[in-house]
Amino acid sequence: MNKVKQTEAETLATFQEELPSVYYSDKSDQEFHSYLKNAEFTYRDCFKFPPEMFENKTLIDFGAGTGENTVYLARWGARCTLVEMNPGALKIASEVFRRYSQAPEGTHRFVNSSIFDFEESGFYDIVHSRGVLSHTAAKEEAFGRIADRVRPGGYLIFGDPNKAGGFQNMLQRHIIYRFATTKEDMTVLAERLFKYDIDRSQRIIPRTRKSIIFDRWVIQQQDDPSVDEVFSWFRSAGLKIYGTYPPVFPPLIGDSVHHQPKFDWASVPNIGLLSEITWLLQSQGDLENSRVLDAQYHELAESFAYMTSLLANRNARSTIDVGGFWESLTELRAATTTFRPYEALFTRLRKMLDEVAELMRLIETGNLESVERAIQDFEVLFSGATGVRHVDFIGYRPSKESQLSEPQC
Repeated sequence: MNKVKQTEAETLATFQEELPSVYYSDKSDQEFHSYLKNAEFTYRDCFKFPPEMFENKTLIDFGAGTGENTVYLARWGARCTLVEMNPGALKIASEVFRRYSQAPEGTHRFVNSSIFDFEESGFYDIVHSRGVLSHTAAKEEAFGRIADRVRPGGYLIFGDPNKAGGFQNMLQRHIIYRFATTKEDMTVLAERLFKYDIDRSQRIIPRTRKSIIFDRWVIQQQDDPSVDEVFSWFRSAGLKIYGTYPPVFPPLIGDSVHHQPKFDWASVPNIGLLSEITWLLQSQGDLENSRVLDAQYHELAESFAYMTSLLANRNARSTIDVGGFWESLTELRAATTTFRPYEALFTRLRKMLDEVAELMRLIETGNLESVERAIQDFEVLFSGATGVRHVDFIGYRPSKESQLSEPQC
């Protein structure tokens, strides 16, 4: 058995024992509508891909699981094909669609197949795959296979964990595998060391504790890509980046809609570095990050606003306070010398690196109690969200007409 098939078999066995995508199908309609409301916010406000864009579109979802991340796309008007290698999950998906899709029987299709075994021909308006490719033994090849299904003018919605955002999770896995060998032991140890992490995950998405443990630590194949890797996959597949969430591009985009030639930020090497460092350290969330930035911005923002206001709405009748203008220039220049917007981020990074070093030293001693005490004392490592575990990328395949007329980047 080759590595791809072996990994498929192992992943299937793990997720047949404990399905990772049962969010609301075993609960009340109220739970579904709460999930639906969150999905509407995600697609409209975060992805900038509102529900209206699914109306009358053909859609294929690879690794659809129990259909709980696809049925709301059907409610928004998509005609869905669900591809899933776990027959147990697919059976639940058909019931989820019967219950919630609001479509006549036969509108949607359910195909029991892996990405690598799917042989049907045809293209789709929207190709959807989220949280799947990291579990394959050939994630780049798998991406190529799903991207090939995007018709000209169509879209790909792809999401997976991120290599940097999942770094803390990988450290957790390292500890689990160092001190546990069986699934039962892994489950006990995960509860012992990372109970708060499981509690947090359960509050956000009400799954069973066992399914969280299997999805995060027991599953053996978890090969997460970096931003640069994903962007290279999009380029190789002939897809343009439409958007990402969380955002990848830095706040340095200044070209207006009239600018020529058009610039492709996704072609810049290491463009996602600052975002990935933020994802690596994510703990209390964006509110915490924004408060740190606000404290840094305050003095600079006042000086900057004052200087630009002094020259606002200039015309032949207006006057200028020359002395005040020179004073504003001096104040603004002084403010720039102390402005370090990423100082707090890198201070946290240095602290976490020290904690990682201490953790690795203790793991090597083989003393689990020392590791446990250290984890409890860490200030940055394994606190809060323990990193950003999922990043979404949306791309499109230019139509032949747009390719002929599109400005060169």
